[in-house]
Amino acid sequence: MTLLSHKERILIFLAGRNAFAESVEISTSRLAEALKISQQTASRLLIQLEEEGYIARRRCGKARRIKLTEKGLKELLDVYLTLKGILERPIEIRLEGRVFTGLSEGAYYLQIPYYLRQFEEKLGFRPYPGTLNIRLMNRDSIMNRILLEKAADIRIEGFKDGRRAYGGAKCVLARLNDCEDVAIVFIERTHYGEDVVEVVAPNCLREKLGLKDGDRVYVCVKLPSKSLYQAALRDYRS
Repeated sequence: MTLLSHKERILIFLAGRNAFAESVEISTSRLAEALKISQQTASRLLIQLEEEGYIARRRCGKARRIKLTEKGLKELLDVYLTLKGILERPIEIRLEGRVFTGLSEGAYYLQIPYYLRQFEEKLGFRPYPGTLNIRLMNRDSIMNRILLEKAADIRIEGFKDGRRAYGGAKCVLARLNDCEDVAIVFIERTHYGEDVVEVVAPNCLREKLGLKDGDRVYVCVKLPSKSLYQAALRDYRS
């Protein structure tokens, strides 16, 4: 679906002001300001919408009052159903990268009983004591990684042991190379940048899949679109 046309945006603007229930007074200057178009364009579009039967206009003194017609409401319903179908279907996010040898931090933390219990309980498997480190190959994958980190909803809590504080993490379930169930772990305190993901699995992935440094792999995550759009909205509002 392409971006909404100016006509569809005007219909949405009018509906937001209850023009489906009553005639509303909207000046072309106000409409132009709201839609960031020229006043001449706003006037022309209103004339076209009236000629095509999407709105009805009547003069009330010096003002013009506008009401959506049945055809205008049907057009809005069509737009709504199209967007609903797009926004409610599951979305697959794909990350592509190459395997590299990390700093062995994952092996250390995955052997701490407090973390291990949480991973096993919340991921549904006992992770092998070590992570598969993947350096992402392109900008799309890096942007997808940033979005996934915001959308990840499996929380691993940090803790204190009297000597130091241990940070938490967030996880999301995924598939590696379409053959292995894994989880991506987003660690709060990490030495890696946004171009790296760390993956945990029940087995040593290097051994099981015969992976070595430099090998190309991909990780796919399927999420309800609601999770991603909520994450995007949080980012937009902040």
